[in-house]
Amino acid sequence: MEVFLAVFPLLVVFWGMVFFHRSGTFVSIVGWVLAVLVAVTYFKTPLSVALGATYMGIIKALGITLAVLFTMFLIFLMRETGDLKNLIDYIKGIVKTKEEQVLFLGMGFGSLSTALGMVTPAMFPPIFRILGFSPVAAIAISILCYDPLTSFALFSIPITLPAKVALSFGINPSGISGLDEFIWDFTFKITLFLPIISPFFAFLMLYTVGGYEAIRKNFLPAFLSGLVLSLSALFCAYTRIFPVEIIGVISGLATMVFVYFYYRVKNVYGSNQEERVRFSSSILKSASPFLLLILFSFIVNLAPVKTKLSSLLGNLEVIPIFADKKEDLNILSNVWFWIMVVCILSIGILKPSSEQLKKTFSLWVQRSWGPFLAYSLFFAVAYIMAWSAMEVVNGKLVSTPYFKDYNMDRIIAIFLANTLGSLYPISAPFLGVLGTFVGGSATASNVLFAKIQWEATLSTVGAGAFMWVYAAHSVGGGIASAITPAKITNAAATIGVKGKEEGQFIKAVILPVLAITLISGILTLIFINFWG
Repeated sequence: MEVFLAVFPLLVVFWGMVFFHRSGTFVSIVGWVLAVLVAVTYFKTPLSVALGATYMGIIKALGITLAVLFTMFLIFLMRETGDLKNLIDYIKGIVKTKEEQVLFLGMGFGSLSTALGMVTPAMFPPIFRILGFSPVAAIAISILCYDPLTSFALFSIPITLPAKVALSFGINPSGISGLDEFIWDFTFKITLFLPIISPFFAFLMLYTVGGYEAIRKNFLPAFLSGLVLSLSALFCAYTRIFPVEIIGVISGLATMVFVYFYYRVKNVYGSNQEERVRFSSSILKSASPFLLLILFSFIVNLAPVKTKLSSLLGNLEVIPIFADKKEDLNILSNVWFWIMVVCILSIGILKPSSEQLKKTFSLWVQRSWGPFLAYSLFFAVAYIMAWSAMEVVNGKLVSTPYFKDYNMDRIIAIFLANTLGSLYPISAPFLGVLGTFVGGSATASNVLFAKIQWEATLSTVGAGAFMWVYAAHSVGGGIASAITPAKITNAAATIGVKGKEEGQFIKAVILPVLAITLISGILTLIFINFWG
C-alpha cells in the first residue's frame, strides 16, 4: 500500500499524458496536488513542509525554467526575422536527407548544445519543423538529443554537483579519497555504459522519423555516430586530458565532424553528388545567436570565471527558502542569465521590425507559461517526495520519528532492495528514471536519490559497489529525459501543439526507454561482478 501511494502521483501523470492525451502542464498541476495530499494525509508530512518543499522546488527549477523561457524567446525572434529559416536552408545544404539531419543535428549538435547548457527541447522543435519533420518527430528528436551522453549536460553539472552533495551527505565509497577522485571515478563509470547506450538513441531518433526502414538504411552511420560520441567521452574520462566539464562538448563536436564527412564521402563516391552550399555573411548573421551562446557558455563555465561570477553578488543573491534552507541563485554564473543577454544582443544584431518584435513577445507570452509551470511543479513534486515525513524543529528541517517508514523516496528504494536483494543494482537506473521523470532533471534525480542509493547499496551488495550503482542511477536519469513530461511540454509548446502529440511521443518511446534502462541495469550487475 505504501509503495503504491508513493508512486501514485507519478502514475497519474503518466496515465494522463499517455492515455488521456492531457498536456504536461495540466498533469503537472494534478501530480503536484496529489503529491501534497498523499504526503500530508498518509506520509506524516506537515502541510507547511509540503508547501515549503513546493517553494524549494520552484526556486531550484529556476535555472532550467528561466533558460527555457529565454531560449524560447530567442527561437521565436529568429523565426519572425527569417534568420531561423536562413540558417535551416544552409543546414539543408550541409546534410541533405532527414536521416543525415537527424544524426548531424540530433546526435552531434544536440549533444554539443546540451553540454553547453542550451535547452534543446526549447531550441530544436521549430528547426526540425522548418526542415519538414512532423510535429511528433520534431518533439522526439529535440528531446532524444538531450540523452545520448546522459550526464554531460550543462557542462557536466549532473556529475559534478551530485558528487559534492554525496560527500556532504557522509557518503564514503570504498577507494575514493576526496571530491576530485569521486568526480573522475563517477565520470569514468558513467562513460563505460555509453558505448552500449548511445547507439540506441541514434536508432531511436531514426525510428521516430522513418520507422524500421530508416534504421535499416542508416544502421552503419547511426551505430558509428553513437560509438564516436561514446568512445570519445570514454577516452576523455580514462585519460583525464580534458576537464570533466567539457567532455560533452568535445564528444558532440567529434560526432558532428564524423557524420558530415561520412555522408560527404558517401555522396562523392556514390550516385548523389550534390554541390554543398557556401558559408556567407548572411549565414553568419543568422547563426550569431547560437555562436554567442556557445561563446558565452564556454567562457562563463571556465573554472576561474565561474568562481568569480558566482561570488560577485555575494549574499545579495542568497535567499531564504524554508526553515534553515537557503538557496544561492548564482545569477551571473547561471546559463539562463547569459541566454537572456544573448536575447538582448540578438535584437540589435537581427534588427527585427516593430511588428516582428511585437509578434515575438505575443507568441512568447502565449506559449512560455506552460513549460515554466510544468518544470516548476515537477521539481516541487520531487522535493515533496524527498521531504516527506520530515518536520521543522527549532527552525531546522529534520526527520520525524516516522522518516524511515514513511519517506516516499526511501519506501520506493527499500521496496526494490528487499524485492531484488543481490540483484538490486538492476533497479538502480530505474530509480534514476523515476527521479528524472518527477523532477524533470537528471541533476535533481542524482542529488535527491544519492542517500537512498547509498543506504540501499549498503544493505544489499556493499559499499564497494556504490559507485557503479550511482553511475547507473545517473545513466538512468539521462535516459529518462526522453519521457520527462516537463521536457515534452517544453518541446510541444515551442511549435504550438500539446496533449495528443505529447501522448503519441511517450507511447512511441516508453518501451524502448524501459528496454535501454533494463540493459543499463544488467550492465551494472555485470560491471560489479566482473570489474569490482
